Amino acid sequence: MRFFKFSLLAFTFIFFVAFHMPLKKIVPVKEGLPASRQVSLLVAEYDDNAAANNLQHLVNYHFVDGAMVSKETVVSLPTKKAGVTGNYVRFDLGKNRIYHNRYVVTGIGNVIDIKTKKLLVYERGDFVKFSGDSIIFHTNDIFKGKYYSVLDLKTEKFGKVENANYNPLPRPDIEVDETTKPFSISAYYVTGKQDIIIKDAGYGEAQPLLGDDVKRKFPIFWLDNNSFLYSNFSKNQQSASIYKVEINQAIEKVGEITEIPATAQSTFFEMLPDGSIVYFSGKGAFQVDLKKKVVSKLLYQPIGNSFFIESDENPKYGRTIMYEIDVAGKKWCRLDNAKTVSGYAAFQNEIVMGEDRYPQGVVVWNTTTKKWTTLDIANLSDIVGWVEE
Repeated sequence: MRFFKFSLLAFTFIFFVAFHMPLKKIVPVKEGLPASRQVSLLVAEYDDNAAANNLQHLVNYHFVDGAMVSKETVVSLPTKKAGVTGNYVRFDLGKNRIYHNRYVVTGIGNVIDIKTKKLLVYERGDFVKFSGDSIIFHTNDIFKGKYYSVLDLKTEKFGKVENANYNPLPRPDIEVDETTKPFSISAYYVTGKQDIIIKDAGYGEAQPLLGDDVKRKFPIFWLDNNSFLYSNFSKNQQSASIYKVEINQAIEKVGEITEIPATAQSTFFEMLPDGSIVYFSGKGAFQVDLKKKVVSKLLYQPIGNSFFIESDENPKYGRTIMYEIDVAGKKWCRLDNAKTVSGYAAFQNEIVMGEDRYPQGVVVWNTTTKKWTTLDIANLSDIVGWVEE
């Protein structure tokens, strides 16, 4: 009988301890495991009936530990709207940006809050800079005039800056006069002073027109508040010289690119994550070395987060995509809208048949599974960028 009571007490004690001890002691295999990492890829897509309704969708593709687990439509917005002259909201013109992991700023100046799913700005304007809880734009329009506008992200109020002397950047405004042949470049100061700093600035880039944007492309890249780079295109469009301009001081030629093929993609300057300056043209990506005064072709372009992409297309396989020193794959993909975040890279996938190219959605490679994921997007507008969740 004593033995039975002792056994019963022992069993009760063991049962009590088992159900009141910390869970991690019961399941030790879960100790030290990292939390799942979640990111999402924002993609702009045309509606299936966009030719009639002018509609486009901003879609969020959610990834967890390398796998695409779900998607949602953030907003659906028209490219044109009754009562609004020209474009309303466009993701396919210019460079899209993401600020504070929340706000999408399109290439024409629209702002979308992906958290509240609201369109905050539909007016067109040139992006100037992010400043704390503000986004600043500049307008230079023959009908509207010339002024700065500010979006206050706290109040969601957007408006014109009435102070005529307001300048968010301590440097003069630079404008290209396209009425002259060749073009000229002038500097405008808050005092009202105007200086023609370059009389022969070339002819701009005569690319096929997109939407209602009738201006030639003329990329200018500021190095600091007193100097900038620009590309001087020849009249026949087959060559471009890169110049460094120090306002009211000196103008020097850095290098030249020849035999440039025609392209529908805009040329532009960009500072890469490693601090180098690259000029993208129809002939590929060129590194601009200001110290050596050399413009040289890049074989592999860094696109951020230890990812690299082959600058030139190979007629057999497209482009090689690298992660650190390893080959992630070979794809026919666009170089200008590749987007990365730590552990992920997204590319616009294509099928190439001779001179014809057919978009095939988006492909994503990740460092967790080291595999490709294909996002079947029939009507891709642009890859907007990644958001950390």
